[in-house]
Amino acid sequence: MKFYNRTRELDRLGELTVKSSGNAHLLVISGRRRIGKTELIRHFSAGRNDFLYFFVSKKKPHVLLDEFTEILAERIPILKSAKVKSFEALFSFIFHEMSNGPLYVVFDEFQNFQQVDDSVFSTLQKLWDENKHLLSGAIICIGSIQTLMRDIFEGNKEPLFGRATAKIHLKPLTSDVVAEILGDNALEPSKHLLPYTSMFGGVPKYYFLLDRHKLFKKSMEERLVRLFCEPDAILQNEGRELLIEEFGKNYHLYFSILQVIASGETQMARIADSAGISVSSISKYLDELVSYYQVVERRLPVTSSREDQKSGRYHVSDPLLKFWFRYIYRNQSLIGLGESHRLGEKIQKDLSTYMGWTFEVLIRDLLTTRNNGSLVPFGFDKIGGYWNRNGTVEIDIVALDSDSNQIFFGECKLNGNKFTAADAKRFKDKAVHVKWGGKDRREYFALISHDELHPQTVRLLEEEGIICMDLKSILMSVGPDSALE
Repeated sequence: MKFYNRTRELDRLGELTVKSSGNAHLLVISGRRRIGKTELIRHFSAGRNDFLYFFVSKKKPHVLLDEFTEILAERIPILKSAKVKSFEALFSFIFHEMSNGPLYVVFDEFQNFQQVDDSVFSTLQKLWDENKHLLSGAIICIGSIQTLMRDIFEGNKEPLFGRATAKIHLKPLTSDVVAEILGDNALEPSKHLLPYTSMFGGVPKYYFLLDRHKLFKKSMEERLVRLFCEPDAILQNEGRELLIEEFGKNYHLYFSILQVIASGETQMARIADSAGISVSSISKYLDELVSYYQVVERRLPVTSSREDQKSGRYHVSDPLLKFWFRYIYRNQSLIGLGESHRLGEKIQKDLSTYMGWTFEVLIRDLLTTRNNGSLVPFGFDKIGGYWNRNGTVEIDIVALDSDSNQIFFGECKLNGNKFTAADAKRFKDKAVHVKWGGKDRREYFALISHDELHPQTVRLLEEEGIICMDLKSILMSVGPDSALE
């Protein structure tokens, strides 16, 4: 599969190589596993001879030193007959090379040094502080255990605190890039974008696996079974592999909470009840999942302040993890019994409900990247959903512009052709519950459908003052390069 997008990150790396020709940099690249950090460096460094790549495996220090020495010896021939006995000596050789001209030295899975030899961090700090003004190029530290990488470089008691001169946090590919991937595999994006992003989000590795195993053209059930449901399926243990090292010995507790949230419970009290944890205790764990581990997001009604604690709803932020905890983790018994096709059928029966939720997220993403007045009739400064505290009023999409006092309400439906004039009236009636902007605000209402809307549906709803959009028309609307930050 070809390399997609990452234009901004490649530009950042290009800028860094220019800046570091005279002054050395220490670059930290972070992001979840499978997001493409190593591939980014591989793509950028292709055809260059000024990059050195070291993968930090969890091995005995002397074994890892021997491996690194062998790699370094390709640039320093004298090391072919020498033995480097310490990481201090290794870094000294590297820095000597960097003093002779720009050299970019990559340490992949840098956080693993903590288990190999945690004195590496203080050694690197000491040598960096002593030599950085003499060097050109960069030390590039890549890490997938995001909590450890933050601790190593942002913990104010850690040796490398404040030493990073540049950071790149790799995020998932946008929905538009995923649509491009699907199109390149002869799939109509307007039909397939939702199911693919609902399962795989924008994580490049998963699309690589789909391509490698020739699953783009297979049925939904076959994709599910091959990737998730078979006992030896490549993504069957994905949630564990992504999170066990992050969570450590308490992973069972966090996994239980994530399973409950992924199953549809979003309010603190209900999560606590379903997980069998007291409300007084669950707040601590939810705060950790949101703020420290960053695998759960706490959403508020778009008109609420961040301090409004009682209206918050919790959601698993990563689509693959949400899918895995909802369907795979809770059905380990079926997998153990070899009932892979039965599990696949069970998942398919629930997918329309699941995708109804994920469709709202997809639409917010697409509207945000098209925030130029082409879809929402004004440029908005805030977008989200709305609900009242008792859950009797809910609106899928609400976009606001404070300067012009305009508000946009969107109702998301998988099949909008079933939306009637009576539905349109009920939808408009909800708007009075949204206390924002006063009586002079200008209101817009839109039906947003996954399936293509019939002309008669559009005529009917436009007569009711409803803007009509479907996923196909949204994807055809080209947005600006930048999104709301």
